[in-house]
Amino acid sequence: MRAFAAALSVAALLATGGSAAKPAAASTLASVQSHCGAGERVVWSCRFGARLGSVCLGKSSLHYRFGPAGRAAIDVASTPDWRNIHTGNNRSHGGLNQDSIRFTRGMVHYVVHAGETGSLNENPGRRFSGITVLEGAEGEKQLAELACRTGAGFTAGALGALHAAAPRRWQGEETSGSPFDMVY
Repeated sequence: MRAFAAALSVAALLATGGSAAKPAAASTLASVQSHCGAGERVVWSCRFGARLGSVCLGKSSLHYRFGPAGRAAIDVASTPDWRNIHTGNNRSHGGLNQDSIRFTRGMVHYVVHAGETGSLNENPGRRFSGITVLEGAEGEKQLAELACRTGAGFTAGALGALHAAAPRRWQGEETSGSPFDMVY
């Protein structure tokens, strides 16, 4: 129920016009650019108005955090076996390249995604990213969709570091043709 309430707060943010704010001065931005703590690597982070969405990699854990700068209202951590973490990628021949990380808590799925349009797209090189919140065993109901106005991508080397930090027997790739194997 708590996860559902948190997802609804994201939906409420959308309904109230929670969009990317004007960039803060460099000195302020440096202290609140992510929800990652000391010793954690920023995998992805974007500002949505007064709130931040971040993916943070610790030595052996991965976190999705979302909420006001300085205090995340949602924190979904990887389970010890990382069973609740899945990664996906979609590649087309010149049209689209997208990576995603899905965090699952109960029946709520938080999908962080980033990509770029390919050379055969009508807008080649356009970067895009965001957060999609889905509910249900197969993500049947969309609770929220946040677009990152800056087009923030996954930080360099972060996806490789994520796979290196995962438990040895982790099978986290989205299954081809499954409900979560899609473009967000």
